[in-house]
Amino acid sequence: MNAPLPTVVTRDNAARAAGTIARLGGPEAAQLAHRLATETQGEVLFDAASRGRYATDASIYQVMPVGVFVPRCQDDVAAAIAIARELGTPLLSRGAGTSQCGQTTGAALVVDSSKHLRKLLAFDKDAMTAEVEPGLVLDALNAELKPHGLWFQSTFRPARKQRSAAWPATTRAARAASLTATWCTTCSASMPG
Repeated sequence: MNAPLPTVVTRDNAARAAGTIARLGGPEAAQLAHRLATETQGEVLFDAASRGRYATDASIYQVMPVGVFVPRCQDDVAAAIAIARELGTPLLSRGAGTSQCGQTTGAALVVDSSKHLRKLLAFDKDAMTAEVEPGLVLDALNAELKPHGLWFQSTFRPARKQRSAAWPATTRAARAASLTATWCTTCSASMPG
């Protein structure tokens, strides 16, 4: 019997895991996992259990992702985007998975920034701008803004769970925003105030 796929694919076990990943997701998935494991510091999750956790959100939809990547730093996100682009793999940024219409599911490389990329990087009260990492929770941003009499408004998602990775996709929240936020590294979209 074959040994089970390790939960996290690392530089040390990437070559051993490649065969199992190729059987589960094809040679493209194996190449993607190997490159992510050897070219980044992030967590590379291609096992069935990890992929299954990210196959659904708060909706009825279930789509098994190619794999899951948990970046440790902004350079990891940039590298994952470049690798996915080179290999022609769709990329899906995931926040808390609170979508009720399936937006956080897809046959793609899911990038989950919620574990390590949760900081407010810069704030300019006069310009009413904030630069945030994609895993920052809305409540955490608003806690930083409160002493300045500002807040970033969300109209329909739970602020305790909504991560900045989801803000560009939340158009109602973007239109109603009382502060302009820029999601750094992976997206340079600005939200109108």
